[in-house]
Amino acid sequence: MQERQTRQKSIIYDALKGLDHPTATEVYVRLQETHPTISRATVFRVLGGFAQNGRAVELRLAGKDVRYDYNVEQHYHVHCKECGRVADIFLPVLSGIGEEIKMASGFSVEGCTVEFFGVCPTCKEKIS
Repeated sequence: MQERQTRQKSIIYDALKGLDHPTATEVYVRLQETHPTISRATVFRVLGGFAQNGRAVELRLAGKDVRYDYNVEQHYHVHCKECGRVADIFLPVLSGIGEEIKMASGFSVEGCTVEFFGVCPTCKEKIS
């Protein structure tokens, strides 16, 4: 069944696309500037729905709030241990790993989460 596209969902999706891997709270705060009637609960529920129906990806990075990514193409993420910034990483070398895992274990791989972490260039410059 096709999910109904409401005005609120459209506004929330636009805010998601305008932010860099935001938390639900960051999307809510952004929306309060222009759409103060949208509730916090609605933002959380809609973002969770986007993740469930494949319109967004939930990023559950270790020790951090859940973040959302509107880019649902196969890619990975790296996050800064200092400031929490998250960036997209495209590594085609990992694209065939599912078949290798299947051959080694018999498991049929449906997806994966790879977490890279380190220090971003801005924080590295501050530390140096």
